[in-house]
Amino acid sequence: MPKVAIARSFNCSRNTVYHVIDYYRRHNDVNYTDRYNAGRPRALDSTQIEQLNRTIQQNRSATGAELLSLTNFNTSERTIRRYPLSLGYRPRKSVIKVKSNKLDEQKQYQFAAMHCDADIKKYIFEDECYFGLRNTQQVVWCKRGEPTPKKEISSLRAHVNLIGFIWWNGYVFRRFNGWLNSDTYCETVNEILSGNLRELNGFLYISDGIRWHRSAQFQQ
Repeated sequence: MPKVAIARSFNCSRNTVYHVIDYYRRHNDVNYTDRYNAGRPRALDSTQIEQLNRTIQQNRSATGAELLSLTNFNTSERTIRRYPLSLGYRPRKSVIKVKSNKLDEQKQYQFAAMHCDADIKKYIFEDECYFGLRNTQQVVWCKRGEPTPKKEISSLRAHVNLIGFIWWNGYVFRRFNGWLNSDTYCETVNEILSGNLRELNGFLYISDGIRWHRSAQFQQ
């Protein structure tokens, strides 16, 4: 049988066939692969690899040391760190999402139901916030095509003050200093929207229920 056909039959190279035949001629033994198997054996068997895959899926941000502790495999942390890549995982930064409660969701639903037939093109939405993101992102392991997991946090610490206005075909965002009250809120809104008053004439102004949003001074 031609050596090319043998190589094709066993899905190996012709060089491998030549080496096996040469070994047999010299040693009268065909146990070539056991003695000369290329490379070191894998640190984890198929069952352990599947266990590691499940562990990564359940602990997306786990480090190599944490994965080793969770699986208790008899191998090194360095070896464990190589497996996520071979399993198709790639490191990403998690997405930050602020937790919402049932009351907020109910209010949002009620607002949507109340205004479902409204002309959204005639609305201007305003809100201000005092925030500053901390370094809360973490590296998580994801396979290609998988969505990046969200990391929910209780709140965002306030370090920067922003106010924003959004309408159908425009928006304005500005940073402001200090804390707002009835006087400073009116001054801030007038200053920011002064260049858009003609465009926004007749729009319905939507904001939340903070007291200075409802002050008589602002209503005027």
